[in-house]
Formats: sequence, C-alpha cells, structure tokens
Amino acid sequence: MKITQLRTDLRTVPLAKPGRIPLSEPKPAGPDAVSLIIVHLETDSGLTGLGFTSVLGPGASAIRSLLDADLSSLMVGESAGEIERLFARAEARFHNVGFTGLAARAYSAIDVALWDLKAKAAGVPLHKLLGQARTAAPFFVSDLASPGRGSAEILKAARPLVKLGATGVRVEVGGGDVQADAERVRDISTGLGEDGWVGVAAEGRFDLATAQALAHFFEDIGIDWFEDPLPAADEPGYASLAHKTEVPLAVGSNFDSREQFFRVIRTGIIRTIRPDITRLGGITPLLKIATVAEAFHVAVSPVRTPEVGIHLACGLGVVSHVDTVSWFADHFCGGATHEAGKLVPSTEPGLGITMCETRT
Repeated sequence: MKITQLRTDLRTVPLAKPGRIPLSEPKPAGPDAVSLIIVHLETDSGLTGLGFTSVLGPGASAIRSLLDADLSSLMVGESAGEIERLFARAEARFHNVGFTGLAARAYSAIDVALWDLKAKAAGVPLHKLLGQARTAAPFFVSDLASPGRGSAEILKAARPLVKLGATGVRVEVGGGDVQADAERVRDISTGLGEDGWVGVAAEGRFDLATAQALAHFFEDIGIDWFEDPLPAADEPGYASLAHKTEVPLAVGSNFDSREQFFRVIRTGIIRTIRPDITRLGGITPLLKIATVAEAFHVAVSPVRTPEVGIHLACGLGVVSHVDTVSWFADHFCGGATHEAGKLVPSTEPGLGITMCETRT
C-alpha cells in the first residue's frame, strides 16, 4: 500500500468566550481560537488515512507549510505500513534543526493518518489493532474550566456532562491570584460532590513554595491530581514536592520528547503522565512511552484529542481514561458515543471519523 498523495486542510475553530473572574493583576488574554490542521493520506489501494494536529495560538500556517513543502515529499511513494521507519525518517530529516516543536506537531498529523490507514487496511477499529484492553472507557472534561471562567459557570456546564457519565473536570489555574485559584477549585469540588473527579492543571506556572502551599490545600479538599504545577525543567522541585504532599502529581502536558517522560517515569515519584500526541509526533512515540510507563506502574492519560484518545484508552490497559474537549465536534463526524456512563469507540475501521465537509 503506497502513499500516492498527501493533502492538507486548515480550519480555524473559535473557542467559547468564558466570563471573566477578577484577577490581582492584568494578564494577556488567552487564544480565542484553535487551529485544526488536517492531513489526508491517499494510497494506491484506494484507502485514505485521516490525521490531524492542532495548535492554540500562532504556528498553524508554518505547520501546514512543513506538511506541504517538506513532509509530503518524504511520504509520497513510501509504504504506508512502515510506520516505525517513516517516523525515524522524519526525525532524521529534521535532525539539524530539531524535530521537537513545529516539525513534531506537523508530523503528528501524518502519524495519526498512518495508524488510521493501518487499521482500515486490517478492517478493524484502531483500538482493536492496538490490543482491545476494554470496550469502553471513563472520561473527564478539559474544556470547561479555563483560568478566566468562574466556578458557577463551570458547574452549570459540567452537570449535564456528569449526567452523561463524565467523572469530572480538569480545572486550569494560574490566572494571577493564588487565593482566587484555591477558592475556585474548592467551589468546583464542593459543587461536584464527593464522587466528582477534579484534576487541577497549572501548566508550570508556580514556583515550589506556591505549588507546595496549594498542594496542601488540595489535600484537605480531596483533589484527585495536581498537573504540571512546576516548570517542566524543575526535576528537583518535583522530587521535593512529591515527598511533601499526598496529592497525586501528573506531569508531561508540555513535554516535547520521549526522553523527558522516560526520566520522570524512572524516578518513581509521578503517578500519572500526560503525553500530548500533537507535541510528540503522533501515536508512535506515545506507544513507546506507554510501554515504559506500564513497566513502572505509572498511568498514562493522553492530553485532549479524544478522537484518538478513546482508541488509546480502549486499546491499551495502561491508559486510564479519555481527556475530552468539544472543540472539533462540528468538524469530525462519527467517533465515540456515550453508553452506560462511559465513552464507547466507533466500530468502523480506523479512527472511525470523517470530516464533516458541509460544516465550517
């Protein structure tokens, strides 16, 4: 099965404008849209693989240019089934300038398309190709609780999703007022009740002293994880924090390489890692990370991309649940459904999704 053409598309997806909460100092407004870059890999067998990547903020045009000008020539004429070789070839192509960054984000769309093709060629959904660890997966919601959104608004949006089966919400903090962050998390946790899952994500915005103070507060109110409280490079800080708090730490949403995950996993101080397939270069590097994580009994929770995440959660035993956002609901047709309080993957071959061409 040879690749005959690589086609790209770029869509700008507006994000909902949250109500603002008071902050102690003005902060730059977050992005008001996410860019969705789509790849179609056509083959001489008649099958077409669908892949995608995304970016918040600038860079979408550069990513599409990399796909059209550099990566397309690397793929056309190659065997679509040789996923490992093609990944290594892409890494080698960008060795002098570095694969991490825009190149990895661009290649991730190709890698997802290659896995979509591989499952389609086998006539099975991707989760079955990956191993079929389970038939359905729990999920939480990540696009409701940005730093500028108040707790009452978050709870109003979250409750219908909890009724559908969502375990809870991931709350972003670090808006400028630590006390306001703490109170907001407490209000959301209280509003969801004892059975509601709450993960707190800081994207590396805090220093060790602040992160430690917040972690002790989160212990008292029963938060389920504290994600990326410190900058990614502060490995000694994470070791210190892990020994001083009972709140489970999750790290990795901003990691750009497999090696960063391998180092963290081997320390034994982190309970959950958060790989982002769009940052790492696709499904292929995530599978390598998941293998090491399983050996060290560390849970894997991929960042966003539920269109892929549902297959990872149902295909791999080490992936604990699906991180969901509704960003691309108007652009992808098909995919997972809600059944008995969990997400159930499509039974169609591959990812089980198609582009909703009539929607913009």
